[in-house]
Order: sequence, then structure tokens, then C-alpha cells
Amino acid sequence: MALRQPGELSSAERRNENAPRQQEAGRLPKGAGSFELGGDDMRILAKTCVILAVCLTATRGATAVDWSEPFVAITVPRGPVHLGEVPGVGVKEVGARLTAHVVANCPHRILASFDGLRHQVHNVPIAPKDMTVMINGAQVPVGTARVPIASNGPTPRNGVDVPIEMQVGVRTKASYPAGPYCGTLVITITAGY
Repeated sequence: MALRQPGELSSAERRNENAPRQQEAGRLPKGAGSFELGGDDMRILAKTCVILAVCLTATRGATAVDWSEPFVAITVPRGPVHLGEVPGVGVKEVGARLTAHVVANCPHRILASFDGLRHQVHNVPIAPKDMTVMINGAQVPVGTARVPIASNGPTPRNGVDVPIEMQVGVRTKASYPAGPYCGTLVITITAGY
């Protein structure tokens, strides 16, 4: 399905705009307000019906937000968030900041969980006891437990940006291989405080 500018004709409509001229030149109306359909006219009519059916089917799947019902939505950037590098052995802190966009018509809470860091090649995890995770100032245990990191009331209809600041403290040891580590940060929004 393609989008068109207002007033722009589709290819079917461009073909149909020539139809009256072809009718006047080639066929005359048979009776009061009726005319023959055949050949190219039937194919155009069939294509128009199919296009109309596809448009009607597509619009059934689209739903608008009912602002009379509680509604919360959050969008965060997809893709990797680079925390930084930890050189050598010892305790180091790395961090990153990202921005979430929230749209809500009711009070809401934003929750976060972090599953830890795992070596990308050797699949060796950094033990939870060797890590501390803070998100927006809240201590987040390594694992799947969700911790509230922000809460707010209803937003304007176009939403608000919410900063998410993550600090990870890592105690490195010689037993942890050098190289890139990755983990998963999960951000969830729920209605209510």
C-alpha cells in the first residue's frame, strides 16, 4: 500500500479518469442512466474492488488509543548501549545514559532489571557478587528482579522524555577473560504507583 499526497490520483484512478472519455467516444448509454460494462471496464472495476477490500481490511487492524481507559507506553532506543571499558584488575565503574519516551494517561511506574554481564566469546559471566548496578539511583540486583526506577502521573498526549542513567561497578579478577561483555537491560512500564 502506498501513501499519496492530497489530491494525487492513484494509477487506478488515473485509468478511471480516462474512462468517461472512452465511453463517450466508443459507447453510448443504453437507457436512462445505465451503460455497458465490459472488457477493460470490468477489469478496472475488479481491481478497484480488490483495492477497496484491502484498505478496509487494513484499517480494521489499526486501533486508536482510548484515552478514557488507563493507558501506558514506553519506548527506549533499541540496540547496544556502550557502558565503557574496564582496564586492568580492581574495582571500576562504568556507565551510560539513555532516554525513554513515556506516554500515559494515568499514574505509572518504570521498572528495570539487569541480567548481568557475560563474555561475548567465552560466555563467562561476571559473578553478581563482583558487580553493583544502579539505575537512576536505585540499587538493582543482578538477575530478573524488577526494581522501580521512576514514577510519575499522567503525561501530555505527546508524552515526555525520561532519562535513564545506569552505573555498573565491576570488580575485575584475573579469572575473567579480557574482551567484550554484554548483558540485557529490561525496562518495563506499569500503570499505578
